[in-house]
Amino acid sequence: MSSIMTVILVGGFVLFKGNVSGYEFAPSHFQTREFSFYEIPYLEIQISPIRRSVVNDKLARQLRTQSLVTIPRGRKPNTWHLVSLRRGPTLTPALASLLVDSMRIGGLSGNLYWVSWISDHPNRAAVLWPTVQQLAERELYVLIPELLELARSFPGDDDAASFQTAADELLVGQYVSLIADLRLADRAPLAEELLREALQDYPDAERLRQINMQSAKSDVAAEEKTSPNKIPPSGS
Repeated sequence: MSSIMTVILVGGFVLFKGNVSGYEFAPSHFQTREFSFYEIPYLEIQISPIRRSVVNDKLARQLRTQSLVTIPRGRKPNTWHLVSLRRGPTLTPALASLLVDSMRIGGLSGNLYWVSWISDHPNRAAVLWPTVQQLAERELYVLIPELLELARSFPGDDDAASFQTAADELLVGQYVSLIADLRLADRAPLAEELLREALQDYPDAERLRQINMQSAKSDVAAEEKTSPNKIPPSGS
């Protein structure tokens, strides 16, 4: 009897504490999927197969249908970013949740907010969502919330040109701040990679060009400091 009770208690413990589930997001296809499996609690040893299922997302379907995001045809997603992970009762959000949670925001009419917004702002939507997809593919989810907030609060009619200008200015400023933070955190290689990507998107942005010049000068100074002293030619 005691052995049966032990099995029941251990099984219940594994079912409660060893239940792992979460969500992943594929920016290439703007697709979200759910996954779940069981593991031995605390040891994190997987003891069951992973079950996955695609989430039916009305906003993502609208974005794909209206070609507001670019989907590679004939190819399945091969890159998934973690949105959230739940181990037992503990939920841990990941960076991709900054986008996915925003996509789930409801509107006053009970519809998803961004579904209605796209219908009311088709021209601005054609600017916003390709940019959001590009940021997500680069895993720059930290830059997305302010861009979405700009779209929500930007005044005037559905004018794409003025919104594009405002979005570009916002993103350039965010890139500059993020690059500075990475350098302060001694993440220079990542900062330089981010700077290259930003300059590809905004080659005429003066603030980015200034950072690039400062980076080039720093590289030259570092090279001169580490290079051996030059021997002057004879007869000089």
